[in-house]
Amino acid sequence: MRLLKTHPILSLLNSYVVDTPQPANISYLWNFGSLLGLCLIIQILTGIFLAMHYTPNVDLAFASVEHIMRDVNMGWAIRYAHANTASFFFIFVYLHIARGLYYGSYRSPRTLLWSIGVIILVLMMAIICGQIDYTNNNFNTDLSLLSLPFISPRIRGINRIGPHDKLPLDILICGLLGDWWADLIPSVNIPSVRFQIEQGDKNLEYLNSLGAILYELGYINSSKPKLVQKSYLDQKWENHRITTFSYSNLVWIYSEFYSKGIKVVPSWIEPYLSPVGLAHWIMQDGSRQKGQGLYLATNSFTYQECLFLTSILSNKYLLKTSVLKTGTEGQWRISVWKESMPKLATIIGAYLHPSMYRKLEYYV
Repeated sequence: MRLLKTHPILSLLNSYVVDTPQPANISYLWNFGSLLGLCLIIQILTGIFLAMHYTPNVDLAFASVEHIMRDVNMGWAIRYAHANTASFFFIFVYLHIARGLYYGSYRSPRTLLWSIGVIILVLMMAIICGQIDYTNNNFNTDLSLLSLPFISPRIRGINRIGPHDKLPLDILICGLLGDWWADLIPSVNIPSVRFQIEQGDKNLEYLNSLGAILYELGYINSSKPKLVQKSYLDQKWENHRITTFSYSNLVWIYSEFYSKGIKVVPSWIEPYLSPVGLAHWIMQDGSRQKGQGLYLATNSFTYQECLFLTSILSNKYLLKTSVLKTGTEGQWRISVWKESMPKLATIIGAYLHPSMYRKLEYYV
């Protein structure tokens, strides 16, 4: 206790916190100052966490807020805490001023303290009015430099909204020819879509590499696939799943692929069937027949859709292909001929994960 009163720094703290004299008739109305301090701390902490995911750009702000609400763990709670605390901050400011006026806190000997408070109030209102003015005039102060320590692949992915890079579009769109599927997420304002893929243990190495690519591009929140439990009748097993963030400006992909309620092949897919897209399609749905060519499991597509895909492979990459029956009525698969396998390996070999070399056998 003696140290608190003799130490040059601790004595100052002691005089304000422990031994500060207070009037005998003090009431709960004197708590508004400390409540304002608490609100300020909450605002700072929640603001830092929101700045990690927010993009201060007129074209990207809405999408980044949607990302915070949908994809960030407890993002909705942090956002609501930040917004509601701001409202309480103003309420406590006005109550704090009203209490000071009622009890005459502006009179001597507290005139200087009151004057400092008035200056703080004027500066606060000036800053707020300035922010509103900038917003109304579509000025966007680039605050990203203030959050450099918190920039992550997730933020970089949001920055690519409108338009997205072609690489993730190639992977996702060609992936929808394979094992990817898309989920439409309804919303009161604007719907969004997310993409998912599941693979078993046999393809886990490929899925890990795919997760690393999408994480680096900023489309998923973890490079490691999520383990999910599956069951059918009496059988139980485990799969590994990748789920992207939801994007409102990728709904067009969902609309084209699921225009008839089932997955179909869009007529515009040819530009996205790039070597890297073709590689991911084959790694997901391709199967190598020993001594023969390669089959693509296009069972869910119609015969005409399979012919359309083979025409792209033939015209764009000069691959010899054909459409074969699977043995099940109404189901077809695409066959890449054996003589085209060396050419196929040249086209996609650089994009294949080593665990998938088996699908091109000795040609890679």
